[in-house]
Amino acid sequence: MQDSSRPVTGYPVQNLNDYAPTPPTTGYSYARVNPNGHPYYSTPPPQNPHPTFLRRLLVAVAVFLIIFGAILFIIWLVLRPQLPDFSIQSLSLSNFSAANQRVNATWNAQIQVSNPNKKLSVSYGEVVSSIFHKDYFLSETRIGPFVQGTRSAGAVGASYSLVDSFVDGKVVDAMNEERSGGEMKFNLKVIADVAFQYGGWRGRRRFLTVWCDDVAVTASSGKMTGGPKKCSVY
Repeated sequence: MQDSSRPVTGYPVQNLNDYAPTPPTTGYSYARVNPNGHPYYSTPPPQNPHPTFLRRLLVAVAVFLIIFGAILFIIWLVLRPQLPDFSIQSLSLSNFSAANQRVNATWNAQIQVSNPNKKLSVSYGEVVSSIFHKDYFLSETRIGPFVQGTRSAGAVGASYSLVDSFVDGKVVDAMNEERSGGEMKFNLKVIADVAFQYGGWRGRRRFLTVWCDDVAVTASSGKMTGGPKKCSVY
């Protein structure tokens, strides 16, 4: 006789509440495979915040530069800064001698400086002036600092000298040749540390370069010929 309390082989066992048994879980999640054979997960990876921050920083910098440029443009429109004007009023040469590559000479120049600005004064710091024969350096001197008001002009003096100084033979020959022709030409250069001022405001300092070329003096008297000569300023 068969024992009715034993389960019949081949039939699923039901629990006491007549519910199908819950399939076992292992607690692990498995990656699915995409069509290219690479595994991927259903949860998207977290986004990197750095690109967003960088974009915002670049936008902020661009906005700042635009605003700053607009302010500078408005200031320029209001003040309209212009470079000063330079001209050689006089140049004299005395005690000149050149032989055996030794030169003695004294130059005295009067340089007129004009400030064309209506609202800006100009402050001159260190000013250095040099004299050349063509592009050959001969001597230099320093001019003291000064301040020039709006729409004003004034003259500054500069003296250069050579005392038994060595000069390249080709330059000596060229100067003597010019002297025998009755007229000698020299170039003057000025480098100045300047700043524009408006009331209590002062702009950043910059270097101003002045070039006065072919300033002629007579060989007999050593006086400048042709009247005042305008210089290039940049």
